[in-house]
Amino acid sequence: MSSATIYSEGRGFIYKMDPRAKVIATLLACVFVFLPIYFSGLITICALIIILSFYSVGLKNTNGIFKAILPMIFLMIIFSPLYERTGRPLIFYNGKVILTYEGLIHSLSLNFRFMTITFSCSLLFISTKMNEFMLALQSFFIPYKTCLTISLVFRTIPTIFDAFNQISDSHSLRRSNENKKKKLKNLLPTLTSALVVSLKTIPSLAMGLEARGYGLKVKRTNYHELPKYQYFIIESIAILIFFVLLLLKFKKF
Repeated sequence: MSSATIYSEGRGFIYKMDPRAKVIATLLACVFVFLPIYFSGLITICALIIILSFYSVGLKNTNGIFKAILPMIFLMIIFSPLYERTGRPLIFYNGKVILTYEGLIHSLSLNFRFMTITFSCSLLFISTKMNEFMLALQSFFIPYKTCLTISLVFRTIPTIFDAFNQISDSHSLRRSNENKKKKLKNLLPTLTSALVVSLKTIPSLAMGLEARGYGLKVKRTNYHELPKYQYFIIESIAILIFFVLLLLKFKKF
């Protein structure tokens, strides 16, 4: 199988953090955006995470995350205001209210929540090696089978994505002067080829599962160990204090 992985080298304190503390920080960020906070709180937490992404994983990775979610953001901006027609009207058409202030805020809130969750989870996987992530999950008493399944998902997706890009590039070299209609029509052979490549990885995936002790009843040992719990506890307390202060600042009373 390909050695493709989501992990990417970067800089900053996020790469030095305990993986268990990073998991907790990600969960707290995802929960925080659904708490009763002001709209300014959503903007603040989203901006902080995007700035952290720029600093830690670089412009290229940050742009990659944003481009991946851009179609979803666009659709939410277009359609979500249509479900919120009450409140102060902003845009009329033929005497009908198209957009209200409350609908606009509701749409932007959904987008900021979505971006916060996406960037938080992406930062976790980009800055954490998969073996450390598995050890972090196991330290929270998650079963080994579940941890291994999650690990395989995040190892396999980049592999399939790389294979699809390579096949797509090779096909485009043969059909360099095609219009958009023909490119869409020829997408099916590319997808078929990517599917065949994915199916060919099944034997190696099965051997990998066997080597990792999948299905054994005895407890599996690990080659690597996470740092001592004292670092994890200190970092987790600091993260908890940070989110409590944010909540006190932006909570709706």
